Amino acid sequence: MIFVTGGAYQGKKRFVTDVLGINKERVLFDAHEYIEEVLEYGGDPEKMIFSLIESGEIEAVTADEIGMGIVPADERDRKRREMTGRIMCYIAANADEVYRLVCGIPVRIK
Repeated sequence: MIFVTGGAYQGKKRFVTDVLGINKERVLFDAHEYIEEVLEYGGDPEKMIFSLIESGEIEAVTADEIGMGIVPADERDRKRREMTGRIMCYIAANADEVYRLVCGIPVRIK
């Protein structure tokens, strides 16, 4: 599995589909937004994402870096951001390859 992260609008989707050649149906795009949606509906995003990755159905995951901005004043938003960070750490640790895109340029981290 490949994990691609970076700031918003840095070319993560294009990199995964066009450069790496992964079929878009086998990619979990914008995992940070997926986590927020699952939380909104009362689900367990850790369990859902971990099971997706472990199933082997997902070849790549993309996510925006969200922990570099201003700390949210709202406790719910802080908890969501912290959970998202933990999940991204799990994904990176279990990925075969990890890339960070900066201005559309991939930097291989792992």
